[in-house]
Amino acid sequence: MNIRIIPELNYRHFEEMEALELQFYDAAFITPPREAWSWYERYPHTAIAAEADGRLVGFVNLFPIKPAVYKAIQAGKFNDHFMEMDDVADLSETPLHMFLSCVVVAQEARALGTTRQLLKAAVRQYADYPCVGVVTDNVTADGCTFSERYGFTRRCRSDHNSWVYEQSWEDFRQAVEGK
Repeated sequence: MNIRIIPELNYRHFEEMEALELQFYDAAFITPPREAWSWYERYPHTAIAAEADGRLVGFVNLFPIKPAVYKAIQAGKFNDHFMEMDDVADLSETPLHMFLSCVVVAQEARALGTTRQLLKAAVRQYADYPCVGVVTDNVTADGCTFSERYGFTRRCRSDHNSWVYEQSWEDFRQAVEGK
């Protein structure tokens, strides 16, 4: 299986992302493809996906959010299921507060380093922008394990029964790049 980052996504990819997510998450936690696609059209840096043998095998959503939204997620008081376009920060609104909202990789692609490839590609997109911190909001035990493996610190239990983790952008970047 040869994994490659998809250089430009189309709407079909977002339908495939939803199908992949449904293997791991309840539909209540998944942004519908049409909405995710509209975010990508406006902010193409928000999604990175990988394929193997012509099939989507993983994706990452990493994007800047408004400082008030970052603080609310950090405090466990914001359910990203209800995130709207206005909650995403424009790249000119620096320093950037980052939200790693989704990391999904097909089981058969995990041992091939797909997660790290996706994360590296996502982080590279922000190399020219000052970023300060990154939060995650984990609804599964695997999500918590992922956050801890990449050096995030558990902050709190959210008001919607997930676990919130955080770390500095620089520490996250180093963890992703293996430094």
